Amino acid sequence: MAGTIDDNQKGIIKEAVRQFVDAQLRGEELDTDEFVKKYPGLDSKIREGIKELQKINALFDSLVQADESDFEDAATVHSLVGRKVGSFEIVEMIGRGGMGVVYLAHDTKLDRSVAIKSMPAKLTGDSTTRLRLRREAKLLASLNHPNIAVIYDIVEQDDGADYLILEYVPGQTLAERIAREPLKLEKALSIGRQVAEAVSAAHKKGVVHRDLKPGNIKITPDGRVKVLDFGLAKAPVSEDKSGDITATEPGHVIGTPAYMSPEQARGKDTDHRTDIWSFGCIMYQMLSGKLPFEGKTATDTLSCIIERKPDWELLPQETPANIRVLLRRCLEKDPDRRLGDIADASIEISETPSKPATAPMVTIPAKLRRIAMIIGATVIIVLIGAVLWLTFEKKAQPSSKEIRLVVLPFENLGSVKDEHFADGITDAITARLAGIHGLAVISRQSAIQYKKSEKNIQQIAKELRVDYILEGTVQCERPSDPNSQVRIIPQLIKASDDTHIWVQTYDNQMGEVFRVQSDVAKHVAQALDITLLEPERQALASRPTENIEAYEYYLRGNKYFDQGDFEHTFRIAIGIYEKAVELDPRFALAYTQLSMVHTKMYWLFDRNYAHVTMAKDAVEKALELNPDLPEAHRARGYYYYWCHLDYDRALEQFAIARKSLPNDIMLLAGIGYVQRRQGKIEEAAATLEKAFELNPRDAGLTYNIGETLLLLRKYPQAEPYFDRAISLAPDWPLLYAWKMRLYLIAEGSTEKARAVLEQALQNIGSVEDPSIFFPWVLLEIFDGNYQKALDRLSSGTLKAFESQFYFVPKAQLYAQINGLMGNQQLEQAYYESARNILETKIQERPEDARFHSSLGIVYAGLGRKEDALREGKLGVKLLPVTKDAWASTYRVEDLARIYVMVGKFDAAIDQLEFLLSVPGEMSIPFLRLDPAWDPLRDHPRFKKLIEAGK
Repeated sequence: MAGTIDDNQKGIIKEAVRQFVDAQLRGEELDTDEFVKKYPGLDSKIREGIKELQKINALFDSLVQADESDFEDAATVHSLVGRKVGSFEIVEMIGRGGMGVVYLAHDTKLDRSVAIKSMPAKLTGDSTTRLRLRREAKLLASLNHPNIAVIYDIVEQDDGADYLILEYVPGQTLAERIAREPLKLEKALSIGRQVAEAVSAAHKKGVVHRDLKPGNIKITPDGRVKVLDFGLAKAPVSEDKSGDITATEPGHVIGTPAYMSPEQARGKDTDHRTDIWSFGCIMYQMLSGKLPFEGKTATDTLSCIIERKPDWELLPQETPANIRVLLRRCLEKDPDRRLGDIADASIEISETPSKPATAPMVTIPAKLRRIAMIIGATVIIVLIGAVLWLTFEKKAQPSSKEIRLVVLPFENLGSVKDEHFADGITDAITARLAGIHGLAVISRQSAIQYKKSEKNIQQIAKELRVDYILEGTVQCERPSDPNSQVRIIPQLIKASDDTHIWVQTYDNQMGEVFRVQSDVAKHVAQALDITLLEPERQALASRPTENIEAYEYYLRGNKYFDQGDFEHTFRIAIGIYEKAVELDPRFALAYTQLSMVHTKMYWLFDRNYAHVTMAKDAVEKALELNPDLPEAHRARGYYYYWCHLDYDRALEQFAIARKSLPNDIMLLAGIGYVQRRQGKIEEAAATLEKAFELNPRDAGLTYNIGETLLLLRKYPQAEPYFDRAISLAPDWPLLYAWKMRLYLIAEGSTEKARAVLEQALQNIGSVEDPSIFFPWVLLEIFDGNYQKALDRLSSGTLKAFESQFYFVPKAQLYAQINGLMGNQQLEQAYYESARNILETKIQERPEDARFHSSLGIVYAGLGRKEDALREGKLGVKLLPVTKDAWASTYRVEDLARIYVMVGKFDAAIDQLEFLLSVPGEMSIPFLRLDPAWDPLRDHPRFKKLIEAGK
């Protein structure tokens, strides 16, 4: 029994240490004392395990700088050549490094060459070491980049020996290449660019190499660069600091000091900037053929690194000026003055061919690399040229032409957790610009799709058809602290020739962030020769709140609200907006958004009337605080539309908001949707097309235009919009459902509809979403595959199929299919089940027309003719054409089906003739297809109706 207890204790201790390691890997700073307190009675054992882990970490750290000579004995005494590790046959030793000996091996399973890295003997056989090794393997596996050698597997042997299975990279190391002959400028720049891109990819994952040198860089026979030994890297956050990684014996320094940063040479903490230093050393060596810091002994070399500057005269004369400046920035001894992002080096090298040999270079964050305006050789000439160019452009710009502009997502240079803050700054600047007359600003829904895009300015401008692009960077210490620093660097670019006509750096405290947003909008207007009207000046000067913490919550709420139409994110947004108004009860803009999310929640997901009440309370509070706030009037318009279908009052509010927001996408779309509900389908199509001009990459707006054209029976024009929507959002099931519906309505083609269904299955992989599952069942019915329809229906988990237009219990479909198959007993049983469901629904919400229409169909199926007609007519009465011209057609169609089922064929045809006379989804091909109309096939009026549609 005691042995069992010991085993259990060992398991608990091992699991605790593992949790500690995993927490460190996630970047969490754990207090050891607090951590071990959670394990009373085992705290001392767990503390010992953690200390052992720290020793292992320190040993790994020292191995990063280990000489090859440290592994001479391992190579000779414990050589694995000729042996087998798992399914890998060891062929030869190909190198030694910080983590052990490297062998070339043959993978007998996959018939390929791999590299196998063995662990040093001093690290094998220890369970804590294995934890660390697995961590190193995870770290390496996370780096997916064409210039980084990848990891395939980790093999743990029973004898305690562990091996990393790595990509085998043929070719020479850069060290071997440099030793053979000097590199030409073009080749050196090509290698440098690829190395920078590899290291940049690692840094974005929070991984620092710390041993970057020519010996760890391979050049494949086809010229591709591969950076090796990222398995020695470390994530700087949460690693235990070791101050003795450069500890030396007298006259000896372990490692390769020539590429070590000053902070490494001093034994201080290191971060990603140590890789930038090493990169600078490698670039200098490739260009000059010499090391930038070199002494007779390792100690002399370390002294040079700390005290001396490189001999810049050794660089070849043809070295471009911008590369010279880049190297100086990389080799700054003070890490705070050193180049901050190695991605800048990659971009600078890439742009070198287009720069004059004497062009000055200013190294700034990657997103701003295009700021350098190559107009002259000196800064003065650049400025003079820019002024003259801008003056000419102002004269050439027609004053009557609306200028099209997009604000691309500003790049977040701060913490990853502050991404919402950079997005919020982008949205705020976009909103301020959208309120300026003469500017047509692309919506955020389309602009956000270019976040971290690889497309260049011309490509983006062409796709969005814009004249100018505003982009920039945002970096903030603590967004919720009004005294913390925030840096915003916007730049305005003329899209036609990628020239920069305005750029500015704002270094302010968070409390000034609204003034900065206003200033950016003013400067953009000034640069584009737009004179601001006084109301626009007042709007730009507005400050939504004086509570910066509340503003930060507001931006976080926007992050969740803008993620898409998902109920769970809406609920999160509600909680965050409520926190914002709790912190600042006078925050009108936050109340506005709180109203919007409640309104949309009610419209799309949760018909609980509490959302209507809360939406009203929030928007009324916003207008009480700021009666002229256009966003509040916009929110009130959506409240009247989505919560009450009160179209006249909705349009009144939209009109008020549009005076200040003439090109606001939500306003234009809202007006278009209301016009559609009013039956003004042609006007709706025109309004939505205008919105589309400013929001061309929003799948939701795109498919809505397709829907509108379908209602107008302009089927050929509708199809491209559905195709475009699918290309923009290939994982959205609803889009495929509408395209399937298009083919059924326009052509009665189940074949084409099935092709769309197959496309959906390939792109989505699941059919559980009711928007695609329901039409799949209908397809089987239309093709007469009734058993398949039943089988398909049985495979789904939903109890009912529901949208804003219909509510169909699954039992109702079962009944209808069994009726088509002649299974009357089952048909009646399922109709009874559907009746119970619908009658309960009506008790809960008697005003919902959908339930009454479906219940009318069910009563008709049960032979209760009078009840069926009563419910069908009530459905039409509750939602007349005057209240909703589109949704009401569904109620009329349901009433027509009821008339058919109770034998009143002429009354049914009356309803069908009406449906064909107004914009809607009813069509002759669809009448031919649907078996619900089979009883009418021999009716003279129906025949005439069908013939007229040929």
